[in-house]
Amino acid sequence: MPMTLPQQTGYWARWEQQSFGWKAAVEFLHPFGRDHADAFARLDPLFEALRALPGVEVPPLEWLHATWLHLGFLRAEDIMWSHVETYYVSAAPRLRRVEVRPIRLGGIALTEDGRVTLGVQDAGLFRDARKQASIGATKAREALRDDPAMTPEGDTFVGTIDLAYLDGSASEGAVAQAIEAYRDIDLGEVTPTHLMLARVSTLPEHHYESIDIVAEIPMLGAAHRGGYHN
Repeated sequence: MPMTLPQQTGYWARWEQQSFGWKAAVEFLHPFGRDHADAFARLDPLFEALRALPGVEVPPLEWLHATWLHLGFLRAEDIMWSHVETYYVSAAPRLRRVEVRPIRLGGIALTEDGRVTLGVQDAGLFRDARKQASIGATKAREALRDDPAMTPEGDTFVGTIDLAYLDGSASEGAVAQAIEAYRDIDLGEVTPTHLMLARVSTLPEHHYESIDIVAEIPMLGAAHRGGYHN
């Protein structure tokens, strides 16, 4: 990854550099806003309060997602579009063996890199998916090797959903005050049934261009093809 810009430049200014000039990202993710829109209803007052703050962007509901493995960016030096289908074909047999389990959404935080996030308590589902994807697909294995959540003790990945982004003019104090009453909120459980590969596109003038779901892999559990051994 290129060097990260100072925080005062804001989230999207840093993203422009990290994405090599707004190149589309290829990621394994779950589109919670698309598939579980009702779960966010209790956050409507928070979204309204955040939108009212200078320098704070709240994405549309359908954008809300949790990335569980970033594979790379669509550019000649990294990922060609023709490669993407091979990632699905390679990873899908292993990903089908992941067990479905409920996911609890709750807990709001303000991160050091200028995001307001919602916690995703997945009972290890996405760590399991990361491991299985890396077994099946070389690109996923490379991505996991370089992932900062991987430590000598194992995978420490914890999923989050971005709810808002701060630019260089935003007041962190005002944002912290807006989220204070929601920090411990519990939005209940949802139960995804598929693991998804997507192309995520952003533009300078339209940060939430599109999330293009390339493949949806059903989670069939360890009984799929007689189970598996790690």
